Amino acid sequence: NLAVRLEVETPEDQRPVSRVYTIRSFDENRSLIDIDFVVHADDSPAMRWLERAAIGSTIHLVGPRPHFLPDHAAEGGIALFADETAIPAIHAILGTWQAGSRGDLYVETADRAAFDELPEVEGVTRHLLLRGPDEGAGTTGKLVAAARALPDPQGRMIWAAGERQDIRAIRAYFNEECGLPKDRVRVFGYWRKGVSSSDIDRMRLQQYEAARAEGGGLRQMDDLDVLA
Repeated sequence: NLAVRLEVETPEDQRPVSRVYTIRSFDENRSLIDIDFVVHADDSPAMRWLERAAIGSTIHLVGPRPHFLPDHAAEGGIALFADETAIPAIHAILGTWQAGSRGDLYVETADRAAFDELPEVEGVTRHLLLRGPDEGAGTTGKLVAAARALPDPQGRMIWAAGERQDIRAIRAYFNEECGLPKDRVRVFGYWRKGVSSSDIDRMRLQQYEAARAEGGGLRQMDDLDVLA
């Protein structure tokens, strides 16, 4: 479960614009990585790069850096919650699933094919939370509802990634209402509805600078609380 930061655009006289993506798979023999893009209708640096990209295009990247994996030692099994932006991470997690581990996977997406492409792994029960054509990403609350309906959360290992407000609500439910310890709830806010990734990066930088001014650093930052 590795992430890289891709420089998708370099405006004149400005720093490059970059976006973070999860590596879906890596072929060591061919030195080849697969990265999935979710195609958005709006105009953005990543979508503009994607429109121009062709065989032979080059792109600069920073990384990779690891993201947390679920703990397969959890007695109650693992519960995974993801929207379509986290499907590449789910591919990576399922690709290294430990034999004998049990899990429930909940995926919210408007693209059934993206869900159907996920590998079927023994011990993992898959649940599709399909959005309708008139339902926008980050608006339905389907992932949060699935989290609240999860049977027997005690003893579970929780892994969740997607829209920041949804993921924050999932974290609050399992930590505060269910009483799961923090190390059993590993969550990541990949994006925020109505806010560009560039704005989130600027707010991350402000939070980091404030932490440094108080004598701290990255360890004192909680990325999910940016834009809280």
